[in-house]
Amino acid sequence: MARTKTKGSTKGTHRACGCGNGCLGPLMFNAEAKGQLVRLSEGSRRATREISSFQHGLVFSSRPVKIQEKACLRIERSVSGWHGALRIGITTVEPGSRTLPPLAIPDLTSSQGYWATLVPEDKCEPRTELKFWVCRRGYLRIRTSDGQTHIMETQVNTRDPIWAMIDVYGQTNTILLIGSEKKGFFSTRRSCPVLTIDATEENCGYDILPTEKPQKIPEKQTPASLFSQNNEHSMECVVCFSTRVDVLLVCGHRCLCPQCASRVAQEIGSCPLCRHRIRPADILLCTLGRPL
Repeated sequence: MARTKTKGSTKGTHRACGCGNGCLGPLMFNAEAKGQLVRLSEGSRRATREISSFQHGLVFSSRPVKIQEKACLRIERSVSGWHGALRIGITTVEPGSRTLPPLAIPDLTSSQGYWATLVPEDKCEPRTELKFWVCRRGYLRIRTSDGQTHIMETQVNTRDPIWAMIDVYGQTNTILLIGSEKKGFFSTRRSCPVLTIDATEENCGYDILPTEKPQKIPEKQTPASLFSQNNEHSMECVVCFSTRVDVLLVCGHRCLCPQCASRVAQEIGSCPLCRHRIRPADILLCTLGRPL
């Protein structure tokens, strides 16, 4: 039996499939092109980002996805505290061909060949399943659990290989690629092998991180400290844990260094302690606790 081939290189993670022409081939995450804090399991179908940060969670499909191939993923775990959730996108740039930045938006989407959009937090609860695909016009479509389809216009050339791009961002901590399918006039083609991992309490949950009595785990392993009021007077930035606090936010909290304050204001837009909305203009530099 002849083995099917996938257009485009998939560098070390794609295995040829011998199921026949009716199979789309295996669909998993690329083990060689992933964020610094991502760990893959379940045959590279489950992606988990460490909770020490809200970023560095980028993953890509192991092979190019086909036009109208609907990929399905399930959100398995979330972490309370971080702002924002999953980002889904596509790229015509072969995964592994460049060093990955911390974020899909705006780090990758500001470059040619990358498109991504955020998925609302209320659509990213644990046990939620999402479907996404590229339509014939080249638009990215995302169908959420409530049946709504969200459309993102792109300039992608559908004749080029297209890889799925997912940012396990913010509150989203673990996702699972369930598989994909492409419906035709007379039959439906599916990815293989079909993954059958049920959603259970063990692999799907919502971590409520403590604020009054933090767990005894190594520093930088949990974002809970970001939301403890006891950190208000800490001399270390609650994001990088390495630079002294020299910023006064409009809400009155002093918890960030100038570098982290700028990124938090631009990328998150809220105080990490009280979630009061902040803008870059709301940041006031301080020295020894006194405004400059």
